[in-house]
Amino acid sequence: MSQQARSPLRSTEVRKDTNLSNFLRLPIVEEMETEEERSRAQPSQSARGKQADPTLLLTSLLERECALGEAATKEVVFSPPLISRLESGIIGRGTINIIQGAYGSHKSRLAETLAALMLTTNDTHDSQFMDFKRAVIERFCVCYIDTERNQSEELPFAVQQIKLKAGFLLADKPESFRFTSIKHIERKQRFAAIDAFIGHVRQSTSLHLFALIDVVTDAIGDFNDSEETMKLFDFLGNLCDRHNATFLLVIHQNPGTDKARGHTGTEAANKASSVLQIGFEKDSNGVDSELIRLRFLKLRRGKRPDPIYLRYCDQAKGLVLADAAQVAEHINQRKHKADVQDMADRLTSLLSEGPVPKGSVVDTLMTEFSSSNRTIRERLRTMMEQGIEMYNEEGKPARLADCREGKNEYYKMEPIG
Repeated sequence: MSQQARSPLRSTEVRKDTNLSNFLRLPIVEEMETEEERSRAQPSQSARGKQADPTLLLTSLLERECALGEAATKEVVFSPPLISRLESGIIGRGTINIIQGAYGSHKSRLAETLAALMLTTNDTHDSQFMDFKRAVIERFCVCYIDTERNQSEELPFAVQQIKLKAGFLLADKPESFRFTSIKHIERKQRFAAIDAFIGHVRQSTSLHLFALIDVVTDAIGDFNDSEETMKLFDFLGNLCDRHNATFLLVIHQNPGTDKARGHTGTEAANKASSVLQIGFEKDSNGVDSELIRLRFLKLRRGKRPDPIYLRYCDQAKGLVLADAAQVAEHINQRKHKADVQDMADRLTSLLSEGPVPKGSVVDTLMTEFSSSNRTIRERLRTMMEQGIEMYNEEGKPARLADCREGKNEYYKMEPIG
């Protein structure tokens, strides 16, 4: 690889950043570039039907040990989150992050809003960003890869909306906003296509890349194939390291559940640093209302904030914060009904540190939901009998269970699978 091709990455050397990932990134990137040069110069080991050379593998591991050892002798100062909301870090640097939701739940619009937030050079206190804020001072390059929209209207419109929300004019072509589609690429070649595009963008800028893939399950042939799924997240994780990038992935949920689609969705909950879920709230008749709830199923670096409520605004052509009075009325209605989903959300935090005596759990829920002892116990029994799926503090699927120690009975969160 030429020195010119490496120059954008080497420009990071001028930044005095004590973050561990930044300290390690340059030697790791240079090492990977060297490995890529070797692989281009000769057929791959797999292509020749041979196992990888143990000597080369050991050399790679020892080089990383050396870099890690040097970094571990210095104080580690974690970089601030790229995106935060009301003092809670939402998306961290160099991570993989997920937005999941059912069809028509506005998950792509949420992703576009966050992309515009990272692209804008204007004041991020704008109400269209719904109190989300990006890291100050630093600028970013947004890289948007679509997999399913048509090229004549849908994708151009999405690109327009990102530009306009970021403060650009319709005719503007900002250099820090790159976008493409892999819809026309054969699935078996989509990894290579994504790699090539991200690599090309990296050569043109030294800015941190904020890469959005909508929808990520379309990057592989079978989202229920565990081997393909593992390769997908290994691939994306390596792109984060190689190209100084952060990924935001959009994924569909299985109909009628809170689980993202297939084995890819399961692994996404394990690998992602942050998992956001968006979906319509039901009214008293069980019909979708105008309210949209955004839940933070997983935040690896901090305590999960409470859900926020949004609505679609036709005038803004996007999501905005819902009216406070409407939200309060809706929440009170759900609490009065002792809604199972609301109870599941509360139990996630209530049981986060381990089993809690049943009486304490019931008393807490009675107070918070203004419901009788009998109603609360019936709801809890229903949740256990139906195996209602929840998410623990690590964002992994779990269900409510009970256990006994001597004469004492407890409720606990039991991992699924």
